[in-house]
Amino acid sequence: MSTKHLTYLDSLRGLAALTVVFGHYFLTYDFVHTGRIAVCLFFILSGFVLSQRFLGTAGMKWLIIEAVIKRPFRLLGVVWVTVILGTIISICVQGADISSFACRTWTQYTLDFFISPFATGAEFNVVLWTISWELWGSMLVFGTVFCCGMLPKYLRMVIFIILLTINIHNFYCGFIIGVIIADLHKNFHAPMFIAYRNLIALPLFISGILVGGYFLKEGSDPVMLQFISNGGRMISALLIFISVMLDTKLFRPCLNWSPINFLGNISYSLYAIHFLLMKTIVETIDTVLNRYLQHDAALCGTMLITLPMIVFAAWIIDKYVDKSGIRLAAKIAQWAVSIITLEIAMRGSKLKLIVVFRFPLTLLRILFSSKRRYSNLINGAMQLCMVRR
Repeated sequence: MSTKHLTYLDSLRGLAALTVVFGHYFLTYDFVHTGRIAVCLFFILSGFVLSQRFLGTAGMKWLIIEAVIKRPFRLLGVVWVTVILGTIISICVQGADISSFACRTWTQYTLDFFISPFATGAEFNVVLWTISWELWGSMLVFGTVFCCGMLPKYLRMVIFIILLTINIHNFYCGFIIGVIIADLHKNFHAPMFIAYRNLIALPLFISGILVGGYFLKEGSDPVMLQFISNGGRMISALLIFISVMLDTKLFRPCLNWSPINFLGNISYSLYAIHFLLMKTIVETIDTVLNRYLQHDAALCGTMLITLPMIVFAAWIIDKYVDKSGIRLAAKIAQWAVSIITLEIAMRGSKLKLIVVFRFPLTLLRILFSSKRRYSNLINGAMQLCMVRR
């Protein structure tokens, strides 16, 4: 995938994150439903980006294993920081007690923090409910491309459709949709067969907005209500994503605009931090402005004052936490694959389950060995790993 391609998809993720922020600003106007559409778009984007590199490309097994190891560490830094901030805000600012949370005690809090932060993070930062879906959805993508990535393309497409059918009632279907689109885009060249794709893109985009914007009130048709609740938001996200993939004259130039690129760069941090700031700074300013202004004017004033603060905080977390986490995750994954490869080479066997069980012991043995021996082992492992790839 080219750098430009990654840029406009990152920008789309940034706009989706900003949509979630607006959704939480305008909770009283049911704009939150649009935030759910953005979450579905996150999952489709993840399925597309994480899979496209591997589909139909030989010699990718070790790179997929490396990606599997890297993914949790890549997500973890921002989760930990926002959980700590959420704990401080809940206890010091809002006066909550640790016993009011699911962890109940500080010992359990510490265990949850280190052992299961993805499952329990939403207790302290509500938007982290999506991160567990993101983590396991990523594992589903990697597992799918590991097992099916080199199968004949029509056979693997049948398998993808079966997986989509199995997961049609949960958010994992978004990841599988992303994988299907990635395979169509890379190996079937589907957009190239559409002669008037730039003309089709805008109606598809408008259709996606209309499907997602059809919010139902009490007394609406229950069949349509169930459709919107279960599948409408995912269909809306899918139509928007396809329209961006098809269009090369309108959407892509806009998404390659540098301010939108900036939003794409900080999208994960923006999504993770905004709600915590809304619980403190935004609510305080909104309360003050509501004393002097009508509700709508106070809300707009609050947004104009606090949105730059949220973006700045997201930039700080992206620069000092997320970017560092990405670099550390890449190193950990490379070391892990190198050590596993070294273990296999030393034993002259193929990858077996026992190697996975021996990995922690091997890592400790290397870490506690002399500096020179450690360096020699790592260098040898890296060379072996590159040869096997």
